[in-house]
Amino acid sequence: MVNVIHIINQFFAGVGGEDKAGIAVGVAEGATGAARGLQMALGEQGRVVATVYYGDNYFHEHREEAKAQILKEVGSRKPDVVVAGPAFNSGRYGVSCVEISNCVAEGLGISCVTAMHEENPGVGFYRECRNLKVFLLPTRETAAGMNEALGAIARFTLRLGSGEEIGPAQEEGYIPRGIRRLERSDRPGVERAIEMLLKRLRNEPFATEVPIQAWDQVVPAAPLSPGKKANVAVITTSGVVPWGNPDRFKTYRNTFWRKYNIAEVKALEAGKWEAVHGGYNVNFMNQNPHYGMPLDALRSLEAEGEFRLYHSYYVVPGNQGSPSVMMRIGQEIAADLKKEQIDGVLLVAT
Repeated sequence: MVNVIHIINQFFAGVGGEDKAGIAVGVAEGATGAARGLQMALGEQGRVVATVYYGDNYFHEHREEAKAQILKEVGSRKPDVVVAGPAFNSGRYGVSCVEISNCVAEGLGISCVTAMHEENPGVGFYRECRNLKVFLLPTRETAAGMNEALGAIARFTLRLGSGEEIGPAQEEGYIPRGIRRLERSDRPGVERAIEMLLKRLRNEPFATEVPIQAWDQVVPAAPLSPGKKANVAVITTSGVVPWGNPDRFKTYRNTFWRKYNIAEVKALEAGKWEAVHGGYNVNFMNQNPHYGMPLDALRSLEAEGEFRLYHSYYVVPGNQGSPSVMMRIGQEIAADLKKEQIDGVLLVAT
């Protein structure tokens, strides 16, 4: 018998909708809400010993408190496997499922299974997770695929709970993270490489041993209209932020962005701004933050009347950024630029 704890949000626990999104972490013994479906899928081989639930808003507004309470509830019951979700394409829910799974795997050493649609923002966070005890299964976009998702989760959970070894993502069906493991092969690399090359030349199917990130082809935007006083914003990956790093950016692998108001700022003074970045020596940037956010030059050009500088600039430290996470960040910033009716953007790299 595999003992399982199912962690779900307030909606799938049957507590309520958006009106209950602020509720704190709660627990029900046995299966309740969507956990009943998981129990049915587990059959006689597994048992949902408890259902832990939380409000979507509560988790994101009280992250550390929520994770601490969830760890306490899970740790006191000592399950074999923890299941979080499925979240389908719900972004807040997907991100919390990944964070909770990673927290449980790291803090308690318990294997975790979560599931969501491949375009859920939580997938980007999952690919940053390096814990081999966390697995993410793909689902359909909406909860119309609930029975299918719970069936897949149950089968995977029972395998984990029985101690069965889980193979590579392409064989097992979970979403890959790019983690490479050493494996012994009966054939040397040169033979395998030549075989793949010949298959490619013959247009035969083959599987690479080193997947490469595929980049989108981006069509450049049209030039700014001449004579129009454009509203221009700045996006920088230099990591220049107000002194003290108020939003606690990390020096590498950041998963979020911020924008800081510079409406009344004429220049960035050393000692009031700093660079948070692990990819270069920040001493020079701290002495002159304009290397990463050229506000002095932009104010001079703005005074000539060619454009209006947007009241805030966007920033994320770009060091070791996961492509999927950077793509999500780009989409979020683009949506904000569109909402603010920005005409053009100056991209500042390091």
